[in-house]
Amino acid sequence: MLRVDGLDVARGERALLRGLRLQVRRGERWALLGRNGAGKSTLLRTFAGLESAPPQVALGGAALDRLGARELAARRAYMPAQALDRFGIAVLHAVMLAQPQPDEVAALDCLARVDAAALAPRALLRLSAGERQRVALAQALAQRAPLLLLDEPASFQDPAHQRALERLLRGLSEHALVFAAHDVNWVGGLATHALGLLGNGDWVAGPIDEVLREPVLRELYGCAWERVARADGAALWLPA
Repeated sequence: MLRVDGLDVARGERALLRGLRLQVRRGERWALLGRNGAGKSTLLRTFAGLESAPPQVALGGAALDRLGARELAARRAYMPAQALDRFGIAVLHAVMLAQPQPDEVAALDCLARVDAAALAPRALLRLSAGERQRVALAQALAQRAPLLLLDEPASFQDPAHQRALERLLRGLSEHALVFAAHDVNWVGGLATHALGLLGNGDWVAGPIDEVLREPVLRELYGCAWERVARADGAALWLPA
C-alpha cells in the first residue's frame, strides 16, 4: 500500500527525517509517535502528496511523482488534524463530496459508522470539535481508498468515542492505516506497528511491542516512563 525508500524530510534548515525506509501492507496499522513538532503531520502530508511528490514514496506500487490528483484520490484518503471549513454546508453533503460517485445511502452509512448519523442535516460550522473530527473520518471512509492517512483521529473525542474509534479502525482489515496520535495507551490498543520520530532526523520503526518500550519512549518524549501491568495482562504506560 505504501513504500518509502530513503526519504529525507526537512523544514527549512531543520532535518525532520533522514533516510526513512518503510513498507505498509494491507491490514497493518502504523502509528506515528513523537513530540510536538517532530514532523508527524508533515510526514502524513508528504505521504498524501500534499507537501511535495518525492519519488522515494510509492502508493500501490506507483511512485508519488507519477500520480495525478485523480489517481491519488483513488489510492489514499487523508484526514487533517483539524478541518478548516469555510462554508456551512450540511454534513451529509460534505461526506458526499468526498465520494468517487455521490451516493447518499453510502454516505449515511459512513456517518453511522463513526456515530455521526444524527449530524447529517447539521451545518459543518455548527459542530463541536469532536463532532467535526468524526465527520472528517466519515469523509475519509467515503473516499473508498485502500490507504488511510489520519492525523490525530482520536483528538477531541470523549472516552466512549475513543474506544468506539479504536474498534472501528481495528476492523478495517482491507485497508492500510497510518495515523498520528499522542495517547500511547490508545496507540498500544490499536497499532500493529509504530514509527517514532525523534525530531532531529533520526527515527525508529517496527512492530508495536518493539517500539512501546521504556528506553524508546524515553528517547521519543524526553521523559521517563513506567509500565504498569493491568489485570487483563495488557500494559499501561505512565509518564514518570
